[in-house]
Amino acid sequence: MAIDEKFEAYFQGITGFPMLRWQRRLFQQLCENRLPDTLDLPTGLGKTTVMVLWLLARAENPSLPKRLVYVVDRRVVVDQATQVAEELKTNLQEMPELKSMLGLSEQESLPVSTLRGQYADNRQWLADPTKPAIIVGTIDMIGSRLLFEGYGVSRNMRRYHAGFLGADSLCILDEAHLCWPFQALLQSIAADKSLHPINGKQLLIPPFKCLSLSATGKQTENQAFGLEAEDYDDALVAKRLNAEKQLTLEIKNEGDAIVELLSESAWQLKDSGKRILIFCNKREHAQKIKDELDKRIKQDKAHHQTNLLVGGRRVQERQTLVEWLTVNGFLAGSQTPLNSVAFLVATSAGEVGIDLDADHMVCDLVTFERMVQRFGRVNRRGEKQAHIKVIAVPPKAPNVKSPVSPDLAEPQPPAIPPENADKAALKQYSQDQKAFIKAQKDYAKAQEDYAQQLASYQQSTKVFQSYQAQLGVIERLGADASPAGIAALKNAIPVDELNRALSEEPLRPSLSRPVVDAWSMTSLEQHSARPDIQPWLRGWQPNDEPETTLAWRECLPWRDNDALPNVAEVKAFFENAPIHLSETLEIPVREAIKTLLKRAQKLWKENPQDSDQPALIALNRSGELVRNGALTLRQLAEQSSDDLKALLTNRQAVIARWLGGLKDGLLNDAADSEELKTLDYQWTSDLQTTIGYRIQNDAEAEQDSAAWHTVYRFIAKTDTEDDAAETWRIQVYRGANSQRLGDPAVSRFTQSLEKHHDLAGREMAAIAQGLNLTAEFVELIVAAMRRHDLGKQRGLWQIAMNAPADDGRPYAKTLGGGNPRLLAGYRHEFGSLADVANDATINQLPTELQDLALHLIASHHGYACPVIAPIDPGAPPSVLAERAQQAALRFARLQRQWGPWGLAWWEAVFRSADHRASQISDEQAEMEGKA
Repeated sequence: MAIDEKFEAYFQGITGFPMLRWQRRLFQQLCENRLPDTLDLPTGLGKTTVMVLWLLARAENPSLPKRLVYVVDRRVVVDQATQVAEELKTNLQEMPELKSMLGLSEQESLPVSTLRGQYADNRQWLADPTKPAIIVGTIDMIGSRLLFEGYGVSRNMRRYHAGFLGADSLCILDEAHLCWPFQALLQSIAADKSLHPINGKQLLIPPFKCLSLSATGKQTENQAFGLEAEDYDDALVAKRLNAEKQLTLEIKNEGDAIVELLSESAWQLKDSGKRILIFCNKREHAQKIKDELDKRIKQDKAHHQTNLLVGGRRVQERQTLVEWLTVNGFLAGSQTPLNSVAFLVATSAGEVGIDLDADHMVCDLVTFERMVQRFGRVNRRGEKQAHIKVIAVPPKAPNVKSPVSPDLAEPQPPAIPPENADKAALKQYSQDQKAFIKAQKDYAKAQEDYAQQLASYQQSTKVFQSYQAQLGVIERLGADASPAGIAALKNAIPVDELNRALSEEPLRPSLSRPVVDAWSMTSLEQHSARPDIQPWLRGWQPNDEPETTLAWRECLPWRDNDALPNVAEVKAFFENAPIHLSETLEIPVREAIKTLLKRAQKLWKENPQDSDQPALIALNRSGELVRNGALTLRQLAEQSSDDLKALLTNRQAVIARWLGGLKDGLLNDAADSEELKTLDYQWTSDLQTTIGYRIQNDAEAEQDSAAWHTVYRFIAKTDTEDDAAETWRIQVYRGANSQRLGDPAVSRFTQSLEKHHDLAGREMAAIAQGLNLTAEFVELIVAAMRRHDLGKQRGLWQIAMNAPADDGRPYAKTLGGGNPRLLAGYRHEFGSLADVANDATINQLPTELQDLALHLIASHHGYACPVIAPIDPGAPPSVLAERAQQAALRFARLQRQWGPWGLAWWEAVFRSADHRASQISDEQAEMEGKA
């Protein structure tokens, strides 16, 4: 079989479809290392199969990046990319020859991780840098990790994530036209040589590459891969390009109620289709439309279904929406028999990232690139005739004339009278001074009024002109909203006219080496030059509302009867049980404030005896309590909206479960806590295992076992005459397939330091060989790995970690039960630096390679980037300070040579071998125990 035929067979075996011509052409380009800048294809033609093409091309061309990072902007329930990746993983299992070509053994499966949804980040992509892997995530999840911030990632793990995302990876940005700033960020990381290793080292670090996917948008000068004339000969392409989508445009009057118009139009479509999709621009409109449809259904005594697809829903509840979409046939390719009409009301959350396919649609008018996305969610596969109605309600027209600047001269102060002035002159001066002050105020007020009028005029003009441009493009489109019709429009319409109908590109900052260096110093908790990363991810969007992240829990780390929680305890608690993506609700601050205040005020009025009960804890991105961030029920009820806005903006708020405010994953100020499940209250065991930790009340907690180990206890209530003590226990999962990464000293089985070093060294050698490192780098990285935990041999460490008092000491792994506080800040990596100082193997390395070896030893738990605590028993402070200073200087030298992501890649490779050795050790010990 010819190689082309073989890969076409693989493609069909994975996807269930034969290769289209454009897919065959792109596959060939990937095999030849000719990666385009942009993939510009109409919606519905399977752009997500690019990950299948990448995997097949990697089997033929191993120089392609090993990790494919697929970024979807919207944070919705499920996306086509995740489905394609999971199907790819499953079907690949039946292709042993292809797996072998990819370097996967018969027992291994393709690592697929999703940084979104219920099963957020199983971390399989971090396990082995020699294997291909697919990661799917949002801009915030991927971008924060790429920029060393890692939302939801502990500080000590951030460089691990950044290293594997910023090197040897291909980042694919889906619907790139929806987020220009992030596209620009990716392009800068890929192309800016100041961010790369210096000359002579560039070839040693596998590069970062990016590819943008788009179905519409502004014209650019980038090299774009699109359809060619021959592609239209594919029957499937022709069918989907020409899918019948009959478009009707209704222009209403200014001030008409869009909710009633959309509800009525959707209701009229119920007799001609089973799946009716309604798009609107505001979440509050979506809720009102659903309520209106529910009212009509009740009046008709019908059995129609309704649901919402909006962004402001807790991640856990989004999973249940998937089931509803499946049952009601809203997912493309669904074979579910439909017995009743179903209405799905969606905001922008349903425009991208989810493979919706409805029979008919009604929507309001938005920018053109969003309209294209909406049109693509109807008759997606071209198997029927769809009706689309666009209802345009004009915004308020601006005044005919621009406001005129007030014709006022700036007031001038009166002349100061001479020293010998008489009383009359002084009195006149006093009157003139008062008049001047009043004139100043009048002048300032006039200028302020003019500025406000001008801004209002400019904004209303801008909105109205944008509406006219959007309307003009839809009118040009006519009655044909098929992909072919849209493509024809794009070819015929002047670029300037089309661009005016698109969303305005937000301003964004440029990426510079000093800024990236500041982000990359992750062992520094505070850095004066470390800016917030959001402008680099999404740009400056002045009209966007600030957001907050809410999570509800049964246990807040705040002791009963304490006025405030202990800052150190809050930090320790959330280090061991961090806010997990599945329990979060990202919402505009304004909406959060409204709900929280109503709930607090209601409960305070009904239960004044609970005034001092802990109600809310506000955390920063690192899981640390912010100033004035702890509120009791009374304090929350009495908070002003402005104070709450300052407290919650761009923060995480952990809310006591009893406060309520959440129903079906949506904010609801009438919802009590009766049906509210949280990560530490009625969360299922499967979810706990997936997350990797659980929080249990000590009275009801399961005891430690081989699978679960207690790492932290929080005493919420001490024992009194009236109440029993209450303790909460955080347990981490150590069972089979545990995804906790790193080198945990507390393990399911003990292991001697010698055995761990030997096993870790062998794993490091295997990984180095799989990465085709040169001999000198293999020598240094293996030598460092065989000595990385020498600092654990200190008696202090052995006692603190409860190492068995037998001939097996020193141990690298213990069963726990000790007292880590005895370490008093000592880090075993810092001790290892001293212990390798006179090591012959390390010392015989060239100075430059010694630097890298010592840094990898010092940083393998995320410290020494650049700081590590100068604590080591038995050495004087001056020696310790010098050792810590050298570690920081070493980091600076290596960062300059290898670049931020290059050095982080070395650290990530090193750390993966350590983790793999720990995992293998547990597997071997478990097998020996069973034997």
